[in-house]
Amino acid sequence: MEFQERMKSAAWRTLVSSFVFLAMAVAKMLVGYFTNLTILVADGIHNVADFLMFLTAYAGLRLSQIGPTRTFRYGLYKAENLTSFVMGLFILYAVYEVVREGLVFFHPSYPALGIMVQAVSIAVDLMLAIWLAKLGLRQVGLVSAETLHNYIDSLMSFIVLAGIVAAALGQRPLYYALLIITALMIAYQDIYILRDSTYALLDATDRRIERIVDEVIRSMAAVVGYHDMRVRKAGPYYFVEMHLELPPGVSVKKADRITDEVERRMKEREPLILMVNPHVEPSFVAGQSRTALFVGYDGRISNFAEAPLVIIANPSTGEEIRMDNPVRLMERRRLKGVIDLVREHGITSVVVNRIEEPTLYALAGAGVDVYLAESEDYRTALRRIKSGELRSLEVS
Repeated sequence: MEFQERMKSAAWRTLVSSFVFLAMAVAKMLVGYFTNLTILVADGIHNVADFLMFLTAYAGLRLSQIGPTRTFRYGLYKAENLTSFVMGLFILYAVYEVVREGLVFFHPSYPALGIMVQAVSIAVDLMLAIWLAKLGLRQVGLVSAETLHNYIDSLMSFIVLAGIVAAALGQRPLYYALLIITALMIAYQDIYILRDSTYALLDATDRRIERIVDEVIRSMAAVVGYHDMRVRKAGPYYFVEMHLELPPGVSVKKADRITDEVERRMKEREPLILMVNPHVEPSFVAGQSRTALFVGYDGRISNFAEAPLVIIANPSTGEEIRMDNPVRLMERRRLKGVIDLVREHGITSVVVNRIEEPTLYALAGAGVDVYLAESEDYRTALRRIKSGELRSLEVS
């Protein structure tokens, strides 16, 4: 089932759950009233709160499915985070109810009827929790909170049931031990719901998504680097912004292809990334571009097969490394030698005076820009690249 379909199903199941809670509330309050079981009446009142809470959750899920509008350009996805936060507060109140009800030790007049009602309540709460959990939407805070609350309600019903049985048998230590353990478990789990929803509302970053972005960008040879990355969560979705550093002289058309590929790979790794907004800038800003110029002994531009030297230059820092051209000495598999050279030295662009078509396609596939220059001094070629006079070859 696709994510959007699962979200719609979660909204429907939430609505059904709310009316199930209403039915259970009525049943508990009626039975509690006619059997003088005050704790059962209190549990029924708690289920009325559950009914109202799940109606709120339903509204939050429906709002989170509405995309961008003229007023809300980023959509209403944060409605899910806001509702999750409110639900977290409800859960804290439920913990208070557990402790408050549990501390009242009583002797029931008709324990069997109360046990039967609570047994049904436990079964219903567990079935609702499993029903929601089957959607596999743990990353959606609201659905996670709903599922947790159903488990909480089953525990609360069990505490009420245990209270009735323990009171009838006079087992106070067991009753109080179960009460304390359950309350601590609920409070511990609720902390995570409140934390995640608060982080999303305050636009806190997500380290896991940051790692995915970093890994995707580092895997692309066409991208020199990035900086000023920002990740924020809205509902179940993530929005990513960054400054993407590309080699200088890259055309608008090629930059568009690169950014599309960056976005595709990120969404492939994490489908909940809804939007990637890169600001493209030349890599000279960060000083991470490396250009390989194939030159003769006189410093003039040559080609892969004839140049005796390779100069690896960082145009922004002026750093240069000179080395013998290993490709020139190869009689076979020169194309592989060129690719190995650029990968070994982290080269982002090459400058030659001529190039064969297979080599051009291979370098383009490796994300390396190719510049054609006349047999001019390599410093002149570097200056022309930096000023934008020299454009990289486009592969159609």
